[in-house]
Amino acid sequence: MSNQRLVIAILLCWVVLLLRQNPFAGDAHQRTARQVRKIFPELRQQIPDLAKLVISDKDSSVTVQLAGAGSLYSAQQWLVEEKEHPVDRAKLMYLLNGLSDIKGVDLVSIKEASHQVYGVNADGGTRVQAFDNQGNKVVDWIAGAIRSQDILGGDKPVFEYYMRRFDSDEVYLSGGAIQPSTDAIDWCDVDFLRGIDAYQVESISRFDFASKTSWTIERINPAPASEEQSRWQLTQPLEALIDNFPGDSLAFTCSKIKATGVVALANGEETDNAKYKFPQDRFLVVIKGNTLEFELGAPAREGHRYLRVKGLQHIYTISDFEVGQLRQSMQTLYDDND
Repeated sequence: MSNQRLVIAILLCWVVLLLRQNPFAGDAHQRTARQVRKIFPELRQQIPDLAKLVISDKDSSVTVQLAGAGSLYSAQQWLVEEKEHPVDRAKLMYLLNGLSDIKGVDLVSIKEASHQVYGVNADGGTRVQAFDNQGNKVVDWIAGAIRSQDILGGDKPVFEYYMRRFDSDEVYLSGGAIQPSTDAIDWCDVDFLRGIDAYQVESISRFDFASKTSWTIERINPAPASEEQSRWQLTQPLEALIDNFPGDSLAFTCSKIKATGVVALANGEETDNAKYKFPQDRFLVVIKGNTLEFELGAPAREGHRYLRVKGLQHIYTISDFEVGQLRQSMQTLYDDND
């Protein structure tokens, strides 16, 4: 009888082991693949139907949505609600594509009590909610604390962050940190010459309404054979070759011109001239036969000045550093003693 009991005990142990290991459910790779799934598996197909995003943290919130019926813009235009301004679509798509690709790989907790520890509680993380054109919530996701990990002796840090679906207690550690900003200006499309390089700038004109020292420079060699070869000439108020450095510097500044803030919707030239003291300077930047025209106004908040761009619906600010780069004097462009 003792041998029978031993055999039965061994068989029971094998049954328990089989039940725990479940070897017939697929190999280890297949079992892991079932766990490593996209957090929002349908989002890629749902992106064309989205109409609104709300990005928030404990201190602030920003709403990005399609233009409404009473907007100055078309119904297909995404706007930053707080500024009534067109969105930077590249940033918007980066966020949405990133969310559609996020997978639950490294599960660190399934307890609600741990949410505050990992910064994925409602009051601690950055929450993204997305709604379709019927008002249905498609995404509710929260990004928490970032954990940096040094590899290869600290040669290159790897940044990971904790995140979860807002309707789930499962917290994951994920690479490729997505930490969307809740500052409205960060979502506005204020890069006026996106994709333009300095060498594509053909001419720059400054009309100085204060000191009446206006000028125009034109590019004469788009691809010089050597650094010594002249690339720019002054054409107004006189004709002369100028040093490459001031010309290249101006072209670079103009090609990278970007607003630092969106102040308000424009109210008409006369009203805005009185309120913001336009124009103190006017610039014409010619690129491939097209002209970007903008004006500088009075000083705005500390370190900034009002900016108006022809054809756009808003008043902006620009940094004083860029203003200093743009307001080159005749003396810096041309020295008649050379």
